[in-house]
Amino acid sequence: MFRLRHMGLLLVLASVCAAAQPPVAVRLDTSFEEPYQVVVDGQLGGSSVKVLECIFSRMQQPYEIQLTSLQRARLNVSRQIADGFFSSAPNSLVDGYAVLSAPLLIEKWYWYALDPSLLNLPIWDKQLRIGSVLGSNSMIWLESRGIPVEQKVPRLEQLVEMLRHARINMLLADSSAMHSTLEQIQDPPKLHQRFVRYSPLGVYFSKAFVDEHPDFLKAFNRQVESCAPASTELSAAEQAYLRQLAAQHVARWGQHADLLAALRAANQRENSAERIQELDRQWRRERILEEKPLIRRMLNLRPSQLLAGIAQQYAPLFNEIFISDASGQLVAMSESTSDYWQADEPDFQRAAPLPSGEVYIGAIEYDGSTQSFQSKVSAPLYDPDTGALLGVISQGINIETAFGDNLP
Repeated sequence: MFRLRHMGLLLVLASVCAAAQPPVAVRLDTSFEEPYQVVVDGQLGGSSVKVLECIFSRMQQPYEIQLTSLQRARLNVSRQIADGFFSSAPNSLVDGYAVLSAPLLIEKWYWYALDPSLLNLPIWDKQLRIGSVLGSNSMIWLESRGIPVEQKVPRLEQLVEMLRHARINMLLADSSAMHSTLEQIQDPPKLHQRFVRYSPLGVYFSKAFVDEHPDFLKAFNRQVESCAPASTELSAAEQAYLRQLAAQHVARWGQHADLLAALRAANQRENSAERIQELDRQWRRERILEEKPLIRRMLNLRPSQLLAGIAQQYAPLFNEIFISDASGQLVAMSESTSDYWQADEPDFQRAAPLPSGEVYIGAIEYDGSTQSFQSKVSAPLYDPDTGALLGVISQGINIETAFGDNLP
């Protein structure tokens, strides 16, 4: 009996000691790439590192980062020497042994050349001599599409010098990385550019690590929305493209009879501030509760089902589509929004005064519900019979899908 009690006491003590031990540090490998991973005064920093610092701090999770080449980082994760590597675009070759997190940042890729006429050639034209950074996200993307890369070098500044000396005549690179590189080059060449695509950047965690810590990746991804950069401005050309895209869709179904009828009815209901605030509070409470009577009632409305069908038809272009009346109260939605009252949102305030046919383009922001970057595009809806403002329609447009792979 004594022995059993003694063993039981040892088991209790062992469990207490195990619980008291601090969590093991997560090891991540990365490569040097400005402005995402940089070394300043012996300290690793950069925009990706800053986001990771925020995430791990909020998780209260210790971590360490090893600086190496991107190829070595991938190899270390495949051999389970490291738990993960960053910053990485989606990579089908890595998907076999690792799982990509929600995107921390988004890259913007351009073709760069000294001769602007080359940017208009088909990308498989035999006279093109293309260069890329060895092992980079853009190099893997090019090769996965069968595009020959003639020169592969470790650093972006080497590629710029190759352009200058005509050893290559075009290269693919992220705009932020190119901007940082040109700032450090004495007498940098004048480069012409053509937009190619947006590419999300995340952390690839090894499947072995994810299996061993089944709650880790969900917890990590939950913190991205709080730690990713608040917004990124679109260029004038990108805004023009999204404006045309959104206007076409609004013209196609924004005047649907079901939506107009719902908006007209909504604008006849009570719009007291007290009622709106109470509904907004109820909506926010339901967002974190299992029972959601108000939200479910809205989702089951015929206009909401219409918007859900449109979002599904064009998936994954639209992260969300919702319509609010002239007071800012929700009338229909493709899926649940974060709040009920929209009149305090910048997109509603900027869109409502616009004339018919105009749209307001928001900056690029991270959308936690879809784990993607989006721009919220909003337009006013007017009654075709009376000309009165009925409300505002907002479309969360997935940036990566909207611009796509812009190869000729």
